[in-house]
Amino acid sequence: MQNIKSLLENIQALSVNVRHYMHKQIAILDLDITYEMVKVLFLLNDNESMNQQQIADLSLKNKASLTSLIDNMQKRDLVNRTEDSADRRNKIITLTSNGKETLKTVRPVLKKLFEDLYQDISSEEIEIMNKAMLKMSKVIE
Repeated sequence: MQNIKSLLENIQALSVNVRHYMHKQIAILDLDITYEMVKVLFLLNDNESMNQQQIADLSLKNKASLTSLIDNMQKRDLVNRTEDSADRRNKIITLTSNGKETLKTVRPVLKKLFEDLYQDISSEEIEIMNKAMLKMSKVIE
């Protein structure tokens, strides 16, 4: 049981360290965005367009805090918000050209982060960690 507790603490510490690293890098790049915005930009880049509920589900944010985040991203011309023609209550979020350019600026920072994180870890070790985390996730679904 102690090993599981230690593993969960290490996962949490890694998450906090990644967040701090990204905040520092965003500040160095002098970008007017937050790490939370970066995560949404990457979600939209991977999915082209999404509604707010889909983004909330994938980013693990509640809809109210996501609405505020999307509002701020829209003010910075990172995303567009349009009504869904099939359901006017639904808002479709897409990247603007400025959002795409911001991603191009941030992408090398993430690439370097991942290279640094994985430099001393073999692909076999990554696969083992991934399988273990998936098993743990399935237990609590």
